[in-house]
Amino acid sequence: MSNTKIAKITKSEISANVAAADVTPKSYVIGPNSVTGETKLKYVPNPKRKNSKAWARYEQYQTATTFAEYQELNQDKQSIPDIKHDLNKGFVEIS
Repeated sequence: MSNTKIAKITKSEISANVAAADVTPKSYVIGPNSVTGETKLKYVPNPKRKNSKAWARYEQYQTATTFAEYQELNQDKQSIPDIKHDLNKGFVEIS
């Protein structure tokens, strides 16, 4: 039997270590575009069919000015398919 001591780490210490390790900006490839949280977005007025689910989601996220804000406003499982579709159709532009 070994006398090696195992240090106990608190949840807050684990959270701090994870937060410190997660400082590099994440890059996403969406279709032919590579985006990060700071990528600027511009939207056209809502082109979706009124009162559809896609229209409601677009209403929520069309005010986002960056990809990070977009992700905060559109936390639906459709967020990445939405942005891919919108970029392809020209509803959203990367600026």
